[in-house]
Amino acid sequence: MRIAIVGSGFAGSILARILQVQGHRVLLLDRARHPRFALGESSTPLAAICLERLAARYGLEDLHALAAWGRWMEKLPHLRRGLKRGFTFYGHEPGRPFDGERRMLVAASPSDAIADTHWLREDVDHHLVLKAAEAGVEVLEEMDLDGLEATPGGWRLSGTHLGQSVRFEADLLIDASGPGGFLARHLPIPRMEVAAPRTSLVYGHFEGMAAFPDLSPGPYPDEQAAIHHLIEEGWMYVLPFDHGTVSAGFVLSGDRLTNLSPESAWRHLLDRYPTLRDQFAAARPTRPLGRIPHLQHRLARASGDGWALLPHAFCFLSPLFSTGIAWSLLAVERLALLLEGDPTEGLGRYGELLSREADHVQDLVTGAYETMGDFDLFASWSFLYFAAASFAEASQRLLPTPPGGGPWAWHGFLGSTDPVTRAMLSRALAAGHLEDEIRQIIAPRNLAGLADPVRKGLYPVDLEDLVEKSSLLGLTGEEIRREIPRLMRQ
Repeated sequence: MRIAIVGSGFAGSILARILQVQGHRVLLLDRARHPRFALGESSTPLAAICLERLAARYGLEDLHALAAWGRWMEKLPHLRRGLKRGFTFYGHEPGRPFDGERRMLVAASPSDAIADTHWLREDVDHHLVLKAAEAGVEVLEEMDLDGLEATPGGWRLSGTHLGQSVRFEADLLIDASGPGGFLARHLPIPRMEVAAPRTSLVYGHFEGMAAFPDLSPGPYPDEQAAIHHLIEEGWMYVLPFDHGTVSAGFVLSGDRLTNLSPESAWRHLLDRYPTLRDQFAAARPTRPLGRIPHLQHRLARASGDGWALLPHAFCFLSPLFSTGIAWSLLAVERLALLLEGDPTEGLGRYGELLSREADHVQDLVTGAYETMGDFDLFASWSFLYFAAASFAEASQRLLPTPPGGGPWAWHGFLGSTDPVTRAMLSRALAAGHLEDEIRQIIAPRNLAGLADPVRKGLYPVDLEDLVEKSSLLGLTGEEIRREIPRLMRQ
């Protein structure tokens, strides 16, 4: 099959390489050239699990290395990255230094060796597109596509490459280019109104950021994480890389500060929060600050006759829970499985599942934004995400097949096809006092000891919790104990 993939970010390049390995003729097109700056840098355990499945099924050893910080350091040290042990949350008040009271840490791994990573996308994407070319994928960078025509057998694409007019034929077209991408411009795919709060982003990469003030010890050093500072205007992320650079951005609710330049908005926000101001006082941007005026977008369909969208081209809602890399890799895995055979009927299933997952993520994100003004309430809502994510991780690590059989790739992202997880969300929306009820609400999927007041907001990866709650997975405690050495191996 002749397959054209538009967009050579990490997802497009991995998919192109896999399809080439399968024996397809793959063309990978991009309007820019690598190496290049890209956002979307924080990985999660679900992304690691998917990378490991792809590596094992298609013999791609570098994907296995990318799935854990320890393996990455050993096998791919030239690719810059950051150690991510979990999720850190701080609640700030305007004009007041952070006092350490509104703090929550949720670990995602028990050790550095098997920890997640922040991806310096400039390095990772470049590595992956080179690997695709090595595998035989025809890669055309600086390709300006301006035409798309349906043919009896598929598609005809046209454009300009390095000043020369070119045309391509393809049986299947996959858009991995991102919001407002190629297919969104050339096919009549309606846009959908996104109910989640409208947000914008002011962002940059920085050197010279000072350390955050020392706090009482938690399950990991606070700053070896995806750090979330909750503020009156929205929230700020800080993702530290091992070489000293940090990726940071303010996600702002509504139309706040749109009248200011990115630099002025950045200074204004730092001045409002003394601890953040002091931390970034000596920080220097490595490139001009950027702004994305509208983060949310969604199209009405993710697939059709002879075409499919990867998640970021179809829908994006928020970077709050670091869903982007994992969801994209899951979609790559599904398309790869479909294209091992005849994808004709499966594309419809693929698109329907992405729509269902977008609804689910939107529910999680909307609830989080609605509670953000109250740190304890926000923490309670976030346990819905962490319970769903940790249950999915444990299930895929410990159970041979998902309920109903079939590959894990077709099990809905973050429990979106799980009636129990969906019921938890419904109960949370109807709860009168969520902080009081959350522990009972998440109990059917709470493998991680979440919402336990004894822990005072500090949640390690505690394998004894997993053993104690083994029945939620349909296993015995002894069965899980036997698997612990495997789970701890790098």
